[in-house]
Amino acid sequence: MLKDGVINGQLASVLARFRHVNTLAIVDGPFPSYPGVEIVDLALVKGFPKIPTILDAILPKMDLTGIYRANEFTEKVDAATVADYESHYAGLPITLVPHSEFKVLVGQALAIIHTGDDVPYSSVILKSG
Repeated sequence: MLKDGVINGQLASVLARFRHVNTLAIVDGPFPSYPGVEIVDLALVKGFPKIPTILDAILPKMDLTGIYRANEFTEKVDAATVADYESHYAGLPITLVPHSEFKVLVGQALAIIHTGDDVPYSSVILKSG
């Protein structure tokens, strides 16, 4: 039995399979699902869990080369919320893309971690080298 770390079996399995050149999407509550892409549904209620909660749990255990994020996050969300979310992945290079391109990239991910986050455009895609 695991004593700490990720105890969700499906999420732990996805993290174990996340390797070089893979991407892993962590998406907000309203984000669509994609046929053929594994979904790890962690959403419980609207607003929970938030994307930063998931990032805080998994980033310390990961070796990443960067993050994709939609341009619209900084364009349409208040600066304080953006700064709070960015603080959870500080130090990682951020590649900004239009939301339409972001949705295409999600469809190419190893898996989608679905959260209950209700902040628009807060979804991220983690990149492995």
